[in-house]
Amino acid sequence: VSWTNKALRDPQGNIVEILCIGNDVTALREAEREKKALEARLQRAEKMEALGSLAGGVAHDLNNILPSLISFPDVILMDLPEDSPLRKPVLSIKRAGERAAAIAQDLLTLARRAVPVKMPVNLNEVIAEYLESPEGSKLQSDYPKVQISKGLEPNLRPILGSPVHLSKTVMNLVLNAVEAVPEEGRVVLSTRSVRLKEGIKGYEMIEPGEYAVLSVADTGVGISARDIEKIFEPFYTKKAMGRSGSGLGMAIVWGTLKDHRGYVDVKSEEGKGTTFDLYFPMPAETPATA
Repeated sequence: VSWTNKALRDPQGNIVEILCIGNDVTALREAEREKKALEARLQRAEKMEALGSLAGGVAHDLNNILPSLISFPDVILMDLPEDSPLRKPVLSIKRAGERAAAIAQDLLTLARRAVPVKMPVNLNEVIAEYLESPEGSKLQSDYPKVQISKGLEPNLRPILGSPVHLSKTVMNLVLNAVEAVPEEGRVVLSTRSVRLKEGIKGYEMIEPGEYAVLSVADTGVGISARDIEKIFEPFYTKKAMGRSGSGLGMAIVWGTLKDHRGYVDVKSEEGKGTTFDLYFPMPAETPATA
């Protein structure tokens, strides 16, 4: 309430009354908050678009350089005897080139220039295949005190998307969650289907519709309110530099989600953990699969 007081005086100047006026400004304050939230979402979207354009330019230049770095070592190795001392450094050059090519591909995904193939994809199968893959098995062996479990909705309807990009999204989310757990803890992957009759305000505004929701929850250190606004920016991290990855993991999650016309919500409490909810739209006429 906006409150004002005004003294009413008689002809001699003495105060005879006080006029008190109260105005309900709840709607005005709510409109101001909504405006600020909308401006923040717009700035975030513009920032990610600008970073994507920069990443696309860098990836384009890298892809012009990398073919020689990757292919020429194979040519050299063909002429080197098996016992040559040069084989090891040449192989190191080749592996470095392959890692650089993987980073360039991540940059293209961030730039949203690597258009994914749209085909029916079951998120339950993507999760199961990742956890059973060599990468998933290695992650679980590297962090034996972190229990990774899943709770998947049976007969979840498929979405239209790219299995490769969605698998990489799951990998980045799980890796990020596991590394957020300081010692012992849990990471839970789950899926569910939801139908939103009205939009909801999350990390971003989620429009009405029918969605398959992929959730990754951890019992880790959590994310501060100040940092949560920046978690999807490339190379933004609170981890020790060089601990893992290229620094593009969460940016890739954002880029892949936007390629699939999806939305994200993030809930976090410092010291208690974080939950990422990814909303992927479900086609109206996609048949159910087991």
